[in-house]
Amino acid sequence: MWRRAAGDVESAQSELLLDIVRRNAHTEFGASHSFPKIDTVDAFQSAVPISSYEDLLPYIEKAAAGAKHVLTADDVQRFGLTSGSTHASKLIPYTQSLLSEFRSGIDPWVFRLMKNHPRLMRGRSYWSVTPVGEKLGRTTGGIPVGFDDERMYFNSFVQWVLRNVMIAPSELALVQDIDAFKYATLRLLLQEKNITWISVWNPTFLKLLLQPLEDSYDRLAEDVRRGTMSADLRVEFGVDRRIRSRLISSPRRSEEMLRERLLREGDISASDARGRTIYESLWPRLELISCWAHGNAKNSLHEITKLFPRATIEPKGLVATEAFVSYPYSGDTSALSLLSHFFEFESESGEVALAHQLSIGKFYSVIVTTGGGLYRYRMNDVVEVCGFVRGCPLVRFIGRQNNVVDLFGEKLNERFVRSVVERELERRSIPVDFWMLAPDRMASHPGFTLFIQCGAAMHEGMIGGLGKRIDELLSESYHYRYCRRLGQLSSCKVFVIVPTCDPHAVYLEACSHNGQRLGDIKETALHAYQGWAALFKGAYI
Repeated sequence: MWRRAAGDVESAQSELLLDIVRRNAHTEFGASHSFPKIDTVDAFQSAVPISSYEDLLPYIEKAAAGAKHVLTADDVQRFGLTSGSTHASKLIPYTQSLLSEFRSGIDPWVFRLMKNHPRLMRGRSYWSVTPVGEKLGRTTGGIPVGFDDERMYFNSFVQWVLRNVMIAPSELALVQDIDAFKYATLRLLLQEKNITWISVWNPTFLKLLLQPLEDSYDRLAEDVRRGTMSADLRVEFGVDRRIRSRLISSPRRSEEMLRERLLREGDISASDARGRTIYESLWPRLELISCWAHGNAKNSLHEITKLFPRATIEPKGLVATEAFVSYPYSGDTSALSLLSHFFEFESESGEVALAHQLSIGKFYSVIVTTGGGLYRYRMNDVVEVCGFVRGCPLVRFIGRQNNVVDLFGEKLNERFVRSVVERELERRSIPVDFWMLAPDRMASHPGFTLFIQCGAAMHEGMIGGLGKRIDELLSESYHYRYCRRLGQLSSCKVFVIVPTCDPHAVYLEACSHNGQRLGDIKETALHAYQGWAALFKGAYI
């Protein structure tokens, strides 16, 4: 089906849109936007304006209160929860149609994955199970909020396959204590030698999961030997029992763990005589790691490649709570999920194009219409068009369009900040492990600070005058330059993070503390929080 759609993108997308319109013609939203009269894409675009979450919020609130046929003819089965720019969190309605649309993107991805890596199915896998952060609730209309099992996105066959190959039970998401969650997850991973595939969202999340190995090696080895888990999960008895029912006793596996450490003379950070890290030795058949690799996530990929230097890293496509936009295709590009939703793309000049009208090398903001009731919904995700396969666009995620920090009217945008900083770092050939720009309340006068951790090859001459130069480049923005002239902002400063500090872990912990789910946290080039200097270890230069 995908190959047929890719051969005639215009027709495939038009048919998908008109099917959504017909099914929802007699909803409250459909009636007020002339859905019964719409028979072309042009008519749809004329009748329905591009919308933000705030535009759709009155309809979503009605649906959350239990009203039927507000946005969709389908009943809302549950609400997905995601963070917002103007709201602490956003409720995204999930219908059976929307789940089917997600599966229309996931199915070809899984098929392509298994075709390119057939050995994956010969072993076990770990698919991201992240703590829910807080107990799942219900809306005033009694509709569930949140997901306790991310496998619900898959069709029944793939769910059956995953149940048989996945290591971590979905109940782990109910373990809210982060230390207990990490220990329990690693305990389950360690009892399995034949892990071939790991899928997480944020690459630093995997490193976070493996952290207990450094401090609790003997304890973990003993738990594996005895088939126990010496951690208080602090969950309900039934949940605790289901998690512990997955534990197995393996004296042989425990002996392997102790032997691998002995081969490294007790230093698990060292490689063995064959040059293998201890993580490679513990999981020698790991072939593929699927994770975010675009935007600022690419700065933390080296953390994963240091642990598993021989594993293939496959960048994820663009997937959000609201929509399944693209799936991994080739290299760092992903294919537009033509059979999932109806897509529109807004260019930098404000012109709106359809999927078959895109141009290679241009940047677009993604707009979606879904079976979940989001009509011409602006996602604020920016992609670059990298090419086409048959007629299907291949895209790369660039960043968030609406990530703006505006203290005094400077209106700094993440994409602009990323281009400025990356250009200067590349010009100076500075090896970077982490960087982020943020307003800084710890400084004597309000301003922005570049928090940066450099690689081992860095020398002091590389970063001399870096803050001044970044400030000059940021001043290419009229609003930033104006605030600097008025004295509202001081010159950009540079804060160098010491090598012993793990900025990725600090970032994850800070965002998690503020209520974000670990698996949903994305590192950004620009962050609005003003207290990073108190969290990172280092010094201003």
